[in-house]
Amino acid sequence: MENDFLNFLNHLMEANPELTKELMTPGIEKYIEVLNTKSEKPEVTEKGVEILTYLQAQIPEGPFKACDVGTGLGVPARSISGALRKLVLDGFCAKLGKEPVIYELTEKGRNYIIK
Repeated sequence: MENDFLNFLNHLMEANPELTKELMTPGIEKYIEVLNTKSEKPEVTEKGVEILTYLQAQIPEGPFKACDVGTGLGVPARSISGALRKLVLDGFCAKLGKEPVIYELTEKGRNYIIK
C-alpha cells in the first residue's frame, strides 16, 4: 500500500511540477525522502518463515488449527496467531471456518521458497 501511495504522489508531482514547487516545504520534502528511502521489509516475518516451513513439511496433511501449529513448533498457539493472521493477509495461508479457526496453505504458501 505504501508503494501505491508513493507512486500516486510521484504522478501528481510530475503532472504539475509548477504547483509542486510552489507548495513544497522542507518538511514535506524530508517526509517524501524518508518514505522513498525506507528499507524494504521482508516478504515474510521470521515467525512466518517458521510457520511456513512447518506447514510445508506437513503437506498433504492439514488444514490445521493454530494450536496444532503451535504444538508442532513447540510454542503456545497464542504466540503464533498474529503471524498466522499476517500470512493470511499476505496470501500465504487461507483461513477456513470460524469455530474453530482452521488454516491451510494457499498455492502461494505451498510454493514459497524458504531462504
